[in-house]
Amino acid sequence: MKKEEMLNDRAIKLFGVPLLGFIIPNITGLITNSRYSVPEVIGCYAYFILVAFVIWEGNVRLMYFIRKKFKWRYDKYYKIIFILFSANVVFSGCMSLLLLTIWKYFSREEIANWQPVFNSVFIIIVSAMFITSIYENIFLNEERVINLSRVEQLNIAKAQAELEALKNQIDPHFIFNSLNTLSYLIVKDPSNARLFNDTLAKVYRYILSNKEKDLVMLKEEIEFISNYFYLVKIRFSDAVHMMIEINDLAAEDFLIPPISMQALVENAIKHNDFNDKVPLGINVSISSNYVVIKNAINPKNYTVPTSGIGLTNLDNRYKLITKRNIIIENNFKMFSVKLPILKF
Repeated sequence: MKKEEMLNDRAIKLFGVPLLGFIIPNITGLITNSRYSVPEVIGCYAYFILVAFVIWEGNVRLMYFIRKKFKWRYDKYYKIIFILFSANVVFSGCMSLLLLTIWKYFSREEIANWQPVFNSVFIIIVSAMFITSIYENIFLNEERVINLSRVEQLNIAKAQAELEALKNQIDPHFIFNSLNTLSYLIVKDPSNARLFNDTLAKVYRYILSNKEKDLVMLKEEIEFISNYFYLVKIRFSDAVHMMIEINDLAAEDFLIPPISMQALVENAIKHNDFNDKVPLGINVSISSNYVVIKNAINPKNYTVPTSGIGLTNLDNRYKLITKRNIIIENNFKMFSVKLPILKF
């Protein structure tokens, strides 16, 4: 057993060993104090304390050995406990009988009266089993705490790995849609293609600056989504509108996962049919510690291919970062998503 795996029981031994070495000989009548001089009495009790130490330490070492020798599985638990206590009984009984017999022959007690010795051996065995059970409970409790800590660390590591994977999904998804837009503008509207490219650089700078962060200020995210929507307006002009009903003062009080609102605006544009006569309106507001992003539903007449990243990605990010889910509401007329925000 490695030193760091052993229990720190020094204080218990300093108190328990002398106590047992003094109490057991007196309650069993093993020693008649009046038959000895003061130095002899001190020597006798020093010997009893030595016996108690040998029994105590021997049982502890035996417990460590058995724990190390056998694998502690639930289907073998009772078998191992039986082996442990059997070993305690044999060791404690034989060792105490041997040491007390040696003392008996050198003592001033009646040599023919062995009952006090047998009584002492019995009490030592019971005490050893009791002490071993206490050690075992402490050991099992410490193992449980260590195992829970390891599970917690593994869960945290797993959550961080999942979060990083979800964050890394954002960049390719955003690039794919942006390049499609830029390609469209180069062909249809070259004059706005350069403006789109410059604005895209600003938006992407925000993504690069915040992709490693779990949370950003709501004010920063609103500024980002405004810049992002400007890119959308370059392509679709009056066919899309966005109203942000969040003032700067309110936006400074909350935190939100970065690049979360953009996914919802993108989702609305992707799945709805709109034009200059029937524009797509997107509304952004705060309600009961949620940012609410909603739009009227006007589904396209054809199936829109999807990568499956969008809302699932966003919901998973929220669960990992805030321990809360996004709330999706769809009454077939209005589609809304509530994003939990945290108080700053």
